[in-house]
Amino acid sequence: MKPLFRKREAQPRKDHVKGPTEADLAAAYQRGRKDERARHRRSPLIAVAVVAVALVGGASLVLAAREGSFREGGAVMDAGVGVAARETVPTLKRGAVKAGQELRKVQDNLSSDTPG
Repeated sequence: MKPLFRKREAQPRKDHVKGPTEADLAAAYQRGRKDERARHRRSPLIAVAVVAVALVGGASLVLAAREGSFREGGAVMDAGVGVAARETVPTLKRGAVKAGQELRKVQDNLSSDTPG
């Protein structure tokens, strides 16, 4: 048989809060995030390397799908890398020579401007 009257459970008073406040919890949370960020530092070089590898992998998958096989896709990729390698070295050399000439011009202008 059920009792007709139940005892009411005491309601906690709102002005008397036990434990940490919301501000304490937020501050502790932010400190924890800061500590974990300091422990798990990321290297930008590793991130760039991972992105580069992912791009090369994606490109090889796209070429394999477009050419019909990984062999044909690899051949297309090898041809592209070969062309890039042949054209890159002379372009870099021309850029270095041009940069050296510009640097000499700036040095000559600076040396002629200063009273001696």
